[in-house]
This record gives sequence, C-alpha cells and structure tokens, in this order.
Amino acid sequence: MAVQGLWPREAPRPGSSYAEAAVWKALRTGLPKGWTAWHSLRLRDGSSWLGEGDFVVADPRRGVLVLEVKGGDITVHDGRWFSRSQPLDKPPLHQALGFVKLLQRRLAAHSCQAPAIGAAVCFPDTEFERPPGEDMLAGVVVGKAQLPWIGEALPTLFERAIAPRVDEVGSWIDRIHDFWGETWVPALTLGMRANALGEDRFALTEAQLDVLDGLAENERVLVQGGAGSGKTLLAAEAARREAAAGRRVLLLCFTRPLQRWLQRRLAGTGVEVHTVSEFAWSTVHDAGATTAPADSTDSAHWRETLLAAGDRATPDWDSVLVDEAQDLQEEAWLLVSALTPAGKRLWAFHDPGQAFWPERTPPADVFAGATRYKLRAGKRCPPGIQAFASRWLGESFDSAALKAAWDERVLGAVESPSPTAVADKIGAEVDRMLSEGLSPGDIGIVSLRGQTAKDAIFMREKIGRHEFVRADAPDASEKLVADSFLRWKGLERPAVIVTDLPAPGTELKQLGVRMYVALTRAMVCARLAGTRVQVEAIRG
Repeated sequence: MAVQGLWPREAPRPGSSYAEAAVWKALRTGLPKGWTAWHSLRLRDGSSWLGEGDFVVADPRRGVLVLEVKGGDITVHDGRWFSRSQPLDKPPLHQALGFVKLLQRRLAAHSCQAPAIGAAVCFPDTEFERPPGEDMLAGVVVGKAQLPWIGEALPTLFERAIAPRVDEVGSWIDRIHDFWGETWVPALTLGMRANALGEDRFALTEAQLDVLDGLAENERVLVQGGAGSGKTLLAAEAARREAAAGRRVLLLCFTRPLQRWLQRRLAGTGVEVHTVSEFAWSTVHDAGATTAPADSTDSAHWRETLLAAGDRATPDWDSVLVDEAQDLQEEAWLLVSALTPAGKRLWAFHDPGQAFWPERTPPADVFAGATRYKLRAGKRCPPGIQAFASRWLGESFDSAALKAAWDERVLGAVESPSPTAVADKIGAEVDRMLSEGLSPGDIGIVSLRGQTAKDAIFMREKIGRHEFVRADAPDASEKLVADSFLRWKGLERPAVIVTDLPAPGTELKQLGVRMYVALTRAMVCARLAGTRVQVEAIRG
C-alpha cells in the first residue's frame, strides 16, 4: 500500500508535545514493516464534537490501535490520575476509548470497517517496573523503558487491546489516511473553474485600451498579437465604437464560426460582419455575375470570385476591420484594398503564430506607413497550456509551468487501446467533464484534420453517446462542438479535447501551427486524445 509507514514522514505534526515527539521518533525506526501509523489524527463528528488520537496505528491483518500519549511523571492516587502532580480531566485510556468510538463512526459513514479496533496508552517520561494496577490497563501500557522497543511491543499491545475480529469492509486504511489529510492542493472542479472565468475575460486590459485609443487616431493600423492576446475582442470593441460614432463599419474575418460569434457580440450595433469569402460572393452575386455556390470548396473558384469582387467592390464603408488577417490570400487583399482607398480606415489584426499558409501575410504595400501595435502575451490559457503551445511553435516556454500543468491535470491524456476506440474514449472524457460541473457548451473537440478529411471526428454522427454540432451552428454556444482546428480560430472553450492526432511517422502539414491553434482555444484545461503511441508522440 502506498500509505504504509509513519506519517508525517519528516517530523511530528506542528504543536506536538515533546512526549509525542519522542513516540514519533520511536515509531520512525520501530514501526513493523507493512504497518501504518499516523500522528495526531483529528476527526469531527457532526458539527461540534472534535476528537484527536495522538497516534493511530494500523496493522492490515489485526486492525487499528489508538495510542494515547501523556508526558511528564504519571501517577495514580486514590483512583485519580496526575501528570506532574496536576490532576487529569479523564483517565488516559478513557480518552483513547472515546476516540475509538468516534473513529468507528467516521469509518462507518464511509462504508468502511476495520477488522478490529482498540486503545492503549504510552507514558514516554515515566519509568516503572510494575504497570498501573487498574485491571482495564493490564497489558496496554507502554512506558519510557519500553519505548525503544516499541516495534516488539506493538503486536502484544494489539492482541491485548483490540476487540474480537469482525469482517473488514472497504479500504479502511486508505480512508483513515484520507481523514488524516496528508496533502492538500487547493483545487476547483472544472465547472467551478469555468464559472470563475465569468465576464472578466471580455474586459480589455489597460494596454489593450491604449491600443484602442491609438486606432482612433490612425487611418491604417496593423495589430499583431498571439492567441488569446485579445485581438478579436479589440477588433469587436473598435468596430462598435466606430459604429457608435456614426460611421459605416465592415468587419471581415476568415471563418464562418468566428463570423457567427462576432455577429452575436455586435448585434444591434450596426456593424456588418462577414467572412471574406461570403462578402466576395455576395458582391459578385449582387452585381449579376454567375458564380459557383457560396459553399464551394474549389480553391480556383474562390480565387476567381475574390478577383471579380475586387473589380466590382465600391468603398461604401468608412471603416473596414479585418480579423485573423494572417489567413487572407493575395486575392482577398486586393478586395480589401478596393474597399479602403485613401481616406478610408483599415485596421487589421493578425497572429503570425497561427499562419497555416506561410505564403499568406498582410501585404507590405497595403500597410506601408501603417501604425503598428504589438499586443502582450495571451491571457486566455493557463500558463502550462500556453507553454505547451509555445513549445509546438518552437518558441521559448516555461518548462516549470508545463510540468505543473501535466502534474495537476490542467493538461491530460485520453488514451485509447486502438484508433477505432478513440471516439468512445473521448465520449467518456466528456462524461467525466460533465460530472465535474461543465455544460456541453463549455467543451470543445478540436480536430487536427482539415475540412475535407472524411475520417475526421467531426464527420461522425455521435462521439460516444454525445451528439454535437459544428462550430458555425446557430446554437453552437450551448452545445458540444467538434470541428477542425481552422474553424476554431478566434473561438475558445473552458475545456478543449485535441484529437485526430497523426499516426507516428505520418507528416501533417504545419503540425506545429495546428497544435498551437488547437491548444490555445483552452481557457481551463486541455486533453490530448488518441492511442497511447499517438499521445506520447505529441506530448514529447
């Protein structure tokens, strides 16, 4: 058993008497192998009665012995007990027997029962040749002379002190150790940690407010910031302020899920929110041109549509804002340029670390002479998750924070015996998260695969027993969501499960960026889900 031996390991509990310290030292060297002993076990029965056992000793075969320790010269006169000539409130054994009853009740409340339980006393300062004559003390008293040989004395004490054996029930030694309280690490359930996030995560920092003020003073601005640094919040607030000032505002983004989120956040402000591709399609369609469907996945079609939109676009907006600007292709920037000639405001927000297409970058000519801001490190993720994400980008990271995140299950693994069982294992992890107080809308499943991967987890009907929606569903904020890493950009959830991990030896384009995007969606915890080999390869 992991709890074998003497507790505390290094020293008696603080505040103990020198007599108890002497017993602790004797047990440190004399406790029989395979036994467990606890110094100062404190229990509460109900709301008021508090009891303490000076030492509680457990032999897995025999049961439990409560050892009451009394320091000083112990004497008995006229049936009364004295320590250093001062009367004791209760005879020492009575105190131990009272704690025995309390311990039995506490174990029973947890469906546990030791095979036997009894009490004995120890007078580590008292020398005697003949023990006290009170019949109930016969054979259950240890004095100063016996203390160095306590290991040899304990089996005899057990035989004389404990009641007849009964059938043991439950893991009673483990339960006593829980009562004793070896370690306490302050922790909250996932649900409480998610609730603690509150609306504060939407509040802009002083540095972000400074950038916001700077935007209003400049016609052309490029803002750079890592995942979670507040780019999207800043873009939304800047758009809202522009609209409130009576300007016509267009906010463009790359993915439809982020568009939906921004539309909900800016509802009623007058800001128009579109994906670049949707806006391009609408521009061409409204001009009467024939194009492929708006949901086409043909890249050549979209290049043509973007070029056609750029030819037909008119600068009808006073201010154009672009979020996730690192993902826009060259043809999209031609459209943005057509919308923002001199005199029109263009503010773009980008993160080079999330650039899946290395060739795509905000064009130097479009932002020539632009005011540039760089946001501070992201505040979305716990430090350990941020460290893991940074490591995947090849950036410097906090190794201590990363180790702590694994130790404390801020980062965790969901291992499956085979690839076909991964979805069921994820379903079980979702159940566990729900049992800790999270709601379905607090959990996101992020696939490292692209939209066209037919075997990606988001192509399933269910994950375990759970139904889910895609990130752009109208009710996505309330539901369990599973989608590709690209469609998660700009979004976040308290708990994120990263899956569709690559098989060992399989190259996945821009794996570091995929991992960075996936991990930085998590505000409370993140899990890696796959086979053991896949998880170990990703964990590194």
